[in-house]
Amino acid sequence: MGRFFAFLLGVAGALIGSQGPGFTLQYMQALQSAVDTLEISVAEMDEQLAIRGLTRAQAVAECERSTSKVLDAYCEEDMIKIARLEMLTTHLAELEAAGDYVRPLLLARTYDRQIFDSTRKQFEPAVPATVHGAVYAAGGFAVLWGLSAFLFGVLGAMFGARRYA
Repeated sequence: MGRFFAFLLGVAGALIGSQGPGFTLQYMQALQSAVDTLEISVAEMDEQLAIRGLTRAQAVAECERSTSKVLDAYCEEDMIKIARLEMLTTHLAELEAAGDYVRPLLLARTYDRQIFDSTRKQFEPAVPATVHGAVYAAGGFAVLWGLSAFLFGVLGAMFGARRYA
């Protein structure tokens, strides 16, 4: 009975694992969209600064010296946009540089919570049609089947039916 449940858990692992590459691709698309949006916003900010004869570095320095609460509010918002753009751009570059087989593992290790949650809400599982999708399916099967077979084996040895000769 334990082997049957281990097999079923292995199949569940295959189904879950196979979704990794597709979810990662959808996450990267949402990440690219966030980067594009922030790039437009920061470019508009840079244009407004250029009209006033300032560079971004000069504006940051002025923001740091400011004692005006109104200016502080605008500066803080702009600094958050710039920092987020830099962080998301770096994250996207890391994911793009990673190979197809490594990307889902990298995403599992480092991700942006807001983009991850948005992607998770809209993600619809699909049958993988790529080699790396099949590899992740096999990996998911092996992990869940192996762990559950081991666990059921240990439990069976501890609590299993006594064998009489």
